[in-house]
Amino acid sequence: MTVLDALAALQTQGIGLLEAVRGMSRNELAAYGLRGATAGSWLRLADVFFGPTRRRRAQAAAVAAARDGELSVDALLIIDKHTRKLLDGDEWALRAELCRLRGTVDDIDRAAAARVRELNRTAKDSDRKAYGRRALRGGKNTDAQGLRTITVTLPERLMAQALAALRTTARGLRRDNARLSYEQAMADAFTAHIHGRGKAAGREALTPLVVVGLPDWARLLRGDGGDCVFALTDGTTITGAELIAHSLADHHLVGLYDPVAGPVNLYRSQRQATLKQRLLLSAETILCPWPGCTTGADESQVHHVRAWNHGGDTNLDNLSMACPVHNGRNDDDPNAPPRHGRLAREGGRLVHHPPDGGPPQVNTHPIRGMSARGLLDDA
Repeated sequence: MTVLDALAALQTQGIGLLEAVRGMSRNELAAYGLRGATAGSWLRLADVFFGPTRRRRAQAAAVAAARDGELSVDALLIIDKHTRKLLDGDEWALRAELCRLRGTVDDIDRAAAARVRELNRTAKDSDRKAYGRRALRGGKNTDAQGLRTITVTLPERLMAQALAALRTTARGLRRDNARLSYEQAMADAFTAHIHGRGKAAGREALTPLVVVGLPDWARLLRGDGGDCVFALTDGTTITGAELIAHSLADHHLVGLYDPVAGPVNLYRSQRQATLKQRLLLSAETILCPWPGCTTGADESQVHHVRAWNHGGDTNLDNLSMACPVHNGRNDDDPNAPPRHGRLAREGGRLVHHPPDGGPPQVNTHPIRGMSARGLLDDA
């Protein structure tokens, strides 16, 4: 057995590892080469799955599901993290349900987050309870470079508004100083707003595009679609009730999509996409289509699937939204050795061809199912 074989075998024994370490001290477990914080999180998780509880049957069901699925400790930590975010309901039933998820740790993370979000929407006073968990943490410890880090937690719409305001200021800073990176400009924008020099943000009108299927749109017009959930092109979601209560314009934009061809053209008359094309592409993808990416379409760039300098047209069937990082990394030259892979349209869907020649992949983030493409695939 090679070292990698041993690692692969160990990763399938998450429940077995937790069962083995239960009862150890933090220092004893850390002696196996773990950070103290990691050892502490393992021991807390071991108490969850093997400690005393009144829900022994539900606990046993969760343990059995995790063992059958050969989940790693990392996957179980993710599941426990999301379970603890349930605002109202049976945590043990949810934990057992999430232990039946399969896939990579990242797949389980996204699916678990989406499931708990779905359940929390139905909780009584869910918005108030979620707002009560807002927080700003950190900022106390200085690293070796003399820097400190904070973490801010806000409801998604508040965070989207805050980031939109910071990006507006950051764009101006980058126009004045082209050497600033995006992250540096955002940090400078943050400090500018702290000192009252940033652009003030008023109450947000609904500037992101909302993707609504025709049946749900009809329900909204009848006034009975308050329980529907829709995706916005900034990567957030909104309920029908919130949509009605929001500052909507008197006129609406309507985009039509073909199930096979995808979204409608400029050919090679110009390289830059029109506003109409950008809106349609944003609604089609919601997020950057690169697997694992969570950047919203509103923060992304228009990407030529077949590169412009390789003869690609500025038509919707040759365009996609892609975040700045993946737009830059995409292997535009089909004749060059592959490095990062490339985006392509197949049957109207956007897929990523990995550089190792493996099968095409898609971004499996749950919110992508609420995109225009996702609604077509489910129709």
